[in-house]
This record gives sequence, C-alpha cells and structure tokens, in this order.
Amino acid sequence: MIHNGLSGCKLEIIKGGVLRKYSSSIDYNQRLIKQVDKQILFSKFILKNIDTPKVLAKSSNQLFSFDMEYIPGLSSYEYFSSVNICGVEFVIQTLFDYFDYFSNNMREFNISNKVIEKINSLQNKTKYSDYLKYLRTYIDNNQVIVPKTFCHGDLTFNNIIFHKNRLFFIDFLDSYVDSFFCDIVKLKQDLYYLWSLKVQDEETVRIIQIYSYIWKKLNQRYSKYIGTKGFEILDIMNILRIEPYLTNDNQRVILDTIIRSTQLYEKFNYSNGRQIY
Repeated sequence: MIHNGLSGCKLEIIKGGVLRKYSSSIDYNQRLIKQVDKQILFSKFILKNIDTPKVLAKSSNQLFSFDMEYIPGLSSYEYFSSVNICGVEFVIQTLFDYFDYFSNNMREFNISNKVIEKINSLQNKTKYSDYLKYLRTYIDNNQVIVPKTFCHGDLTFNNIIFHKNRLFFIDFLDSYVDSFFCDIVKLKQDLYYLWSLKVQDEETVRIIQIYSYIWKKLNQRYSKYIGTKGFEILDIMNILRIEPYLTNDNQRVILDTIIRSTQLYEKFNYSNGRQIY
C-alpha cells in the first residue's frame, strides 16, 4: 500500500513498474520541483550502501508530477521487527558513512535570521507562543552556527526503504536550513523521541530497544555536533514545526510531552517561574 505524506501528494504505480508522484496543488508545484531536483542531485553522490530511486521524467503539466523507479522493500517497522543484530549494525554503519561524508565536506554559517523567520511563521499557529518569544530572545543572545552541507530534509525512518544490503532514501524535502544537522535531528525524532512509533501505535519492546541502541551509537559518534547550541535549536524547531500538522488530541499530548522534555523548555520554565500550561 502506498501512503500519501503530510503534503498530500498522490502516489501511483503506473505501467512498467514506474512510480508517479503528483503535486498536491498548483501552489505546491514549486516545492515539489525543488524536492525532485534534490533527489536528482543526491543520486549523483557516491555513497556506500545508500541510493535513491532514479528520476525518469518530469511533467510540464499545470499540476506538476514526476516519474521515478518503483523500489520494493521493507518499511522500518517491517525491517526491525525481524532483522538480526547484523542487520541493525548495517543500518548504523550506513548512517555513519552518510554523515561522515557530509561532515567532512562542510563550512559553518550563521542561521540565526533563518530561525527567527521560521519562529515568526509559527507564531500564530501555536499554543506555545510564549515559548517562541523566549526562543527568539535566546537566539538574539546566542548566535546559531551550524555546518552548511547537503541534507535530505526529512530523514525519518518513514522515508527510508530498507533492504538487506542497501538503504533507499525517498521523499526529499526542501529545507529552510541546509545542514546535515537537520538529518540527525529528524532521526532523533524517530529514534529518541519515538514520534513515529507513538503516533502510529507501533511501539514494541523490540523496536524501542533497537531504536534506543541506534540513537546511542549516533549520539556517541556525533556528540561534538549534537551538543552544540545550533543542534539544540534545530531540534526544538523541528518539534515545534510538527504542531500545525497534528490531527488529533493523542498526537498533541505526545508532542507536548516531547517539548516539555527538552532542556531548552526547562530553561524557559525556570525563567518564567515554572509556568504550567
């Protein structure tokens, strides 16, 4: 079964084992064009055990669409429900290779203004408006510096097709910040906060233990990045950006629990006399 993402873009298998992705609206065309261009760019990188479906054609219709290879494979839930330790270690090493590749080819840049713009765009769509004001002040007092690199943009496990000896990255996303930090942040969303498992009600002891183990390995290897203010800000901004897409109270409770668990929210609480919402 092929699921549409949060963007509402439709997916359809057409003749010859080709997958066609349609823009959700004319207004969304430009975003989808940027995303397919990112997928084409990624396909030119030489990365060990990582690939992406080959883009075969782009339409010139009023409603943009593009064709790509249909890659059969396993979802993260299917893969980790049955894989042995060697399969888990394969995923970890493959992610190491990916992040090492981009962390070795980077330069730093100040994203403070970009984050402020994103905060402003969320201000009227959130119940955490006071927290956003705190973050704005925090950023004014602390420059947000991150490495500038290529990034997938939405590297959750839902956007990886799992094979025994290969991972296929799909559903690239244009990002307001281009940094491999964003991809580690997205993996933290799945592996540490367990967002996807919780909202899809797929929590099992086995998979929680595997995810915890993978995050522990990533955290150890990239601790010098994960411990920076830049990563901390991108982490909380990623969580806050989920809020407008929530569809039920259970998701809101899960998100609220995650937000309150972060160190920056603790600092905000202390600065506001331990406010309770």
